[in-house]
Amino acid sequence: MRLWLSQRLTAVVMAVYIVLLLVALLIIQPADYAAWHAFVSPIWFRLATLLFFMCLFMHAWLGVADVLKDYVFNKVLRAYLQMAVDVALMLYLFWIIYILWNV
Repeated sequence: MRLWLSQRLTAVVMAVYIVLLLVALLIIQPADYAAWHAFVSPIWFRLATLLFFMCLFMHAWLGVADVLKDYVFNKVLRAYLQMAVDVALMLYLFWIIYILWNV
């Protein structure tokens, strides 16, 4: 039940972020590089974006684990596939941290 609830809560966080991002884009409407840089450079925006991606990766990790449990019956193959997904998601997380802190 805890994993199910975690996946639903991450979906809610992502939905709220997307709605707020769209509203901010409708209000501010950055048109050039300087405006985009000013839009994405505040620390609160970078932290909110990092939270979004952390929720996205957790949501994906839980979803892939469920799909693998349902469709991959060989436990060794399932473990290797899950490990590959885990490594990829961790690399993506480090990549997004690098991108957000070098804006």
